[in-house]
Amino acid sequence: MKPSQQYKETDETLIWKAFKSGDESAFGQIYQKHIQDLLNYGNKINPDRQQVQDSVQDLFIELWHSRQRLSDTDSIKFYLFRSLRNKLIKFFKGGTLVSLDSGFDTLPDTSVVFSVFDDEIESERIDRLKKAVLKLSPRQQEAINLRYFHDFNNEQVAEMMGVNYQSACKLIYGGLKFLKENVKFFISILLIVS
Repeated sequence: MKPSQQYKETDETLIWKAFKSGDESAFGQIYQKHIQDLLNYGNKINPDRQQVQDSVQDLFIELWHSRQRLSDTDSIKFYLFRSLRNKLIKFFKGGTLVSLDSGFDTLPDTSVVFSVFDDEIESERIDRLKKAVLKLSPRQQEAINLRYFHDFNNEQVAEMMGVNYQSACKLIYGGLKFLKENVKFFISILLIVS
């Protein structure tokens, strides 16, 4: 086993190779960096929090025990998300995931998403956006969540969801179009009423 050392966060290939060779420090860094994102993502696609926690724990145990047989990756986050998703799918009959309606309790910094008129209108828009997200199909919700909340590119979303690139784009852009129209309609009503 190699001596423990701290690796730069940006050098994922080096961290992954060190982990595969048995470096516990590298494994700890992978765990610390990704555990919360994995739990958040898992809870968005499976409402059973205990099952998600168990699956994430099993994932890291299996990673450690099979580390020497793992393939190389330049995106640890993608590797972990895909592995967790595959693990959670095994718990469902028919291999499909449940609705992501519990997954949009938090949104990114709203100043980036919307221009702020005032706190009350902003709050109403966020509520409206959350409700609009819940009207999307579970597959659209998952695709948008992976693309915009976890920063995967469209090719990674397609691979993770087990669909071709065009299908992933269609899920993402169809969902975005619906959200844009839904929120735009709501904003125009607010402006008329104000």
